[in-house]
Amino acid sequence: MKYQNHLSFEKHLASSSPHHFSHVYLVIIGDQEERSKVLHSISSRLISQGAFLEKLDADTDLCKVFDALQSPSLFGGEPVVLLDGCEAFKKKESDLLSNFLETRLFSGYLILGSKGKTPLTKVVEKVGVVLDMGEEKPWEKEKRLAQFVIARAKDAGKWMSQDAAELLLERLGVDVAMLSSEVDKLICYVGERPTIERSDIFRISSSQSLLTLWEMAEQVVWEGKREFDEALFPSLIFALRSQLQIGLKITSLLENKVPFQEWSPYLPKMWPKILEKRKEQAMKKGSLFFRKGLDLLLKIESMSRGGSNQTGAFLDLFFLSMSTHGRR
Repeated sequence: MKYQNHLSFEKHLASSSPHHFSHVYLVIIGDQEERSKVLHSISSRLISQGAFLEKLDADTDLCKVFDALQSPSLFGGEPVVLLDGCEAFKKKESDLLSNFLETRLFSGYLILGSKGKTPLTKVVEKVGVVLDMGEEKPWEKEKRLAQFVIARAKDAGKWMSQDAAELLLERLGVDVAMLSSEVDKLICYVGERPTIERSDIFRISSSQSLLTLWEMAEQVVWEGKREFDEALFPSLIFALRSQLQIGLKITSLLENKVPFQEWSPYLPKMWPKILEKRKEQAMKKGSLFFRKGLDLLLKIESMSRGGSNQTGAFLDLFFLSMSTHGRR
């Protein structure tokens, strides 16, 4: 069985409790924080049924994994083995584990985690349950994380609008750990007040580090600069996409000869002076520049979801392609 939606997977877990859990789970999510949360969600449900948990590293000898799964606890209950980092397995290790899973010679539970594609997917799909978020579209992820932010605030008794959640993503990107931390700060900031407003986000989320992400995206897209820490690139993707979409919208307005004084409803969040500047820049770059940038970001995200962590190479690809596709 295979799921590609986190909500559907959680519903599956809830309906499986307490007597119908699968003996094998595989969670494929690129973000470490998100993957850890899902792995914990599975293991905590199993532990609550009397099972005992053993966490092992991906470089652990697989014989130890097999022994752990086949060894009953002295205190009763079935063993649960959590093994993250399966994307690092070589073919020999993947084949060995696949053969073991197909024999089903164990009564415990095996929870596998991977940041990208793995040959284990096919066998686990047959004998267990797979949550594969590797093919999640960027806009689907952004929508899901906006709901995650809203739900986190709701759990603390605070109401946050969709618009406010999207603003938080615009300013921080799609890093789950950073989003979680910022929501917690906002909850403390509003105190007894029951709502978190956009104005609160502007006030509390205005540290230099957060502003830098947004400003860097503007400098990359509009100024062609490349002066930032490569480690920030994954978090920067959301802001880059937003700036490229703004550029594409502006070129569309230009191509359709919409009078400038009528642009405000199309770009309500932009100050008139900034909009005037962006209009001039967009005219020079042309719509092809922005379309190419959006297509390239999608390609980069697809490669990174496949398990690659070559951020420097992604950056080189992005800047080289962008520099060769502006209007001549």
